[in-house]
Amino acid sequence: MASHPARNGLLRGWCEVTRAEFALCIREKYLLNDSLDEALRFETYDALFHTGAKLIEYFESHDEIMISVSGGSDSDCIIHLVCTYFPEYLDKCHFCFVNTGLEYQATKDHLTYIEERYGIEIKRLRGKSVVWTVRKYGFPILSKYKAQLIGKYVKGVPHAYKWIFEEKVTSFNAMRFTDPQKDLARYLKENGINVSAKCCDVSKKEPLFAYIKEHNIDLSCTGERKAEGGQRALAHKSCFEEGNHGIDKYMPLWWWPDSVKGVFKATEGIRYSDCYEVYGMRRTGCVGCPFNLNVADDLQAMIEYEPRLFKACMSVFGQSYELMDRFHCRRKKCLPESFQLSFGFTEEGGI
Repeated sequence: MASHPARNGLLRGWCEVTRAEFALCIREKYLLNDSLDEALRFETYDALFHTGAKLIEYFESHDEIMISVSGGSDSDCIIHLVCTYFPEYLDKCHFCFVNTGLEYQATKDHLTYIEERYGIEIKRLRGKSVVWTVRKYGFPILSKYKAQLIGKYVKGVPHAYKWIFEEKVTSFNAMRFTDPQKDLARYLKENGINVSAKCCDVSKKEPLFAYIKEHNIDLSCTGERKAEGGQRALAHKSCFEEGNHGIDKYMPLWWWPDSVKGVFKATEGIRYSDCYEVYGMRRTGCVGCPFNLNVADDLQAMIEYEPRLFKACMSVFGQSYELMDRFHCRRKKCLPESFQLSFGFTEEGGI
């Protein structure tokens, strides 16, 4: 692979960027940018300056840094930020992508594009495939929290019944089971259908943990943002967390709103994966994941752009989609309307 231009001293003429140099650079590009609304200029400049200052602090104080690459827009922004403004840290950075066995071709192509654009290597990690995990432990359904409880309930764990049917959780609405979801849980138990949330841990996290151990990683860097909302937004209080066993976690974009991210993309000329640019997806994650509230939109895009991947998702997760729709567990169905019309899906008869 070609060496990165920054390592040859060709990028802006410096080897190490200080906070002052970074502030000067983004001041010219953002704060003095007349094409931007004045309030947006200040918001973006402020967000970028504080991100850069924190990045320097945490990257300086750690020796081996793993940057998780998903092929999504947030990790794109982190990669661009590091490679463009802080290339002096590239020698201690490990860019890692986990292939779960179900991946968009657009994502695979985008990883190659990133490598060529920035002159980096992205490690492709692979553990047990999602297909293997689902067949062994059961399919995911509703949400990670609810799938774990239903899985225990199906297996007869006493306390799971209480948490599902006696509404022990009252502080967070998203954790409560609606009446249709309770009916679904009963159906799964009566029919001995295994449900699990282990595909995330087994197929995605375990390969990362193995890499972290093998390469003595002491800082894990991810693209999580508070603005994404949901349970993830409640899971962290800061962009940096001291971890167990000497592995800290840093989320550079944690405080970035969508407005800042949009300005950064446009100003820096970042190109996202075709999942965004062509397919029209708003987010990418584990392909076809039933936990995704907008999975119908993703499946619709797959029908049009990656039909083979759509068939694979139906083979792995189809029963989960069908059951959630049959029991009306969500306001928005899992299966797209075009699929129902084209392939004859019915609530009564299934697929």
